[in-house]
Formats: sequence, structure tokens, C-alpha cells
Amino acid sequence: MKKLIYSALLLIGVSAAQTTVAQTYPERPVTLVIPYTAAGITDSSGRLIARKLAERLGQPIVIDNRPGAGGAVGAEYASKAKPDGYTLFMGTRGTQVTNAMIQKDVKIPPASDFASIYAFIDAATVIVVRDDAPYKTLPELVAYAKANPGKISYATAGNGTAANLTGELFQVVAGIQMTHIPYRGSAPAIQDLLSGAVPVAFDYPITTASYIKSGRLKALAVVYGERIKSLPDVPTAAEIGIKGAESSSWMGIFAPVKTPKSIIDRLSKEMDIVMQDPDVQQKIVDMGAIPLRADSHALDKMIEDDQKRWTEVLKKVTIGTN
Repeated sequence: MKKLIYSALLLIGVSAAQTTVAQTYPERPVTLVIPYTAAGITDSSGRLIARKLAERLGQPIVIDNRPGAGGAVGAEYASKAKPDGYTLFMGTRGTQVTNAMIQKDVKIPPASDFASIYAFIDAATVIVVRDDAPYKTLPELVAYAKANPGKISYATAGNGTAANLTGELFQVVAGIQMTHIPYRGSAPAIQDLLSGAVPVAFDYPITTASYIKSGRLKALAVVYGERIKSLPDVPTAAEIGIKGAESSSWMGIFAPVKTPKSIIDRLSKEMDIVMQDPDVQQKIVDMGAIPLRADSHALDKMIEDDQKRWTEVLKKVTIGTN
């Protein structure tokens, strides 16, 4: 009986201590590790959410860009940080799911090394060509690729990125073969597309929308489950007849796995309040992305579902490594 009472008192004490921690947290600036370079969709959305979350927490959130190895460098650093809520991580489907399946020669911290907090953005992939491309529609591109296997190259922001995975899945579904040209970021990929060095790119609206609207690039399709608000006139690949290639790249906030649950819950709650702000949602739409509201439990389920889906997909495609 004494042991039971002691155990109960111990649990009450731990619970009270965690509640106190959550109430006083944070007492100093928080660092958000972003595992990619500045100006891309991950960095831009991460900085947006950091500013808004900092207002809720009453402490600055400092951005720490640590790019390399498709996000693995930043993930490795963040996973080893002290689990006290003062180091957070901007994770993606790549860093939390597919990198471990693709980059066999790079040390990838597993998803179990992180505690999920909140997913707040989904980024669709758009297929773009130059305005003077010989194929003006998605069916024309597919027909050309079928007649010329492997002769069409397509650019992405890098091996193993969401755009690369989408491009490879698209080829399987469409029954075509293209040659992947990986770049170290979206900006150089799109510049080579504009110059004519590559004929096709799979990329994100944040880096292509301005060129699409100016007429320098033509969007053939969005490879997503629905049309996106930033490019409302661009059809989905499924609308045109290429079904089953739908993909995207969600992004969310994580912490080292042993971070106190009370802090995780506090951050998840504050993130949800931030994501109810119409201004935040509009800014995400303006980036060409889709706002999400997925708490820690929903994010865990997203990771679980993605692990199942991409394990099967990657049996059918070949992805290089950076």
C-alpha cells in the first residue's frame, strides 16, 4: 500500500513539475533549426510561423539555417539538442520519412528521435516548361516522352526532394521515362529552365508563380489532390487524366524526443491559435502553399501513413542521393 501511495505521489509530483515548466516556458529565446537554405518554401514558411509563434510565447525565435544532405545535417543537429523546448526543428516529409529510405550512405535520425508538435503547411508540386516549349499541355508532354524515352530531362531542387519524388512517381503513373537533373535548390533549377538548359521542371509555386503569371513559364499541371488558390487556372494532373501521382511536401515543427510533454502540448496549442489567424493563412496561400492544422497526434498519423505509402512507391522508382 505504501508503495502505491508513494508511486501516486510521485506521479502527482512529476505532473505538477511539468505543469510548472509549461507555465513558465519559455524564459529565454528559442531556436528553430531549418535544414534548408534561405528563400525556399521551407525557410519562408518557417520564418513566417516563427514570428507569429514568438508573439504568442513572448520570446524571440531565432532561425538557424543548417542545410546539407537533403535536410539530414539540420535534422541530425536538432535531434541531439537538449530536450528542453529551446531547440525546435522545421521538419518535412523528406527529413522525417523519405530521407531514411533514400540516403543509405548518410546518417539520418529516425522520426522516433523527434516529438511531433504541429504541421502547418502543405506544398504542392507544379510541372512547368518554358513558354516556347514544343509541348503546350500535359498530354502533349506525356506523348512526347513516350515517343522519346529518356530524352526529356526534368529539373528539381535536388535528389530526394518532394519534387523529385513526385517526378518519379508521375513517370510511373504516366508510363513514361524522363531523365532527372538535380540542382542544389529551386532557384538554380528554375534559372536553367528559363535559359533553356533543361526543358521541364517539377518545382513549387513559391519559385515559379511569378514566372507563370508573367508568361515566361507555362504550368502544365499541379500534381496535387486539388487546384491551389495561388494558381487557380492550372488544372491538376488527375483532371487531365494522370491519376495516382498526387503528392506534396508537408512541413511542421518538431522537438527532440525527450522534450517534456507539457511543453509539446503548449507549443501545439499555441501553433493552432496561430494557424487560426486569417493573415497567416493568406500569407501561406500567397507562397503558393496550402495551410494545414495538424496537431501532434495528427502529425504522427501523417508520418505513419507516409512511411507506408512511400515504402511501396520507392520499390517502383530509383532515386539518387546528393
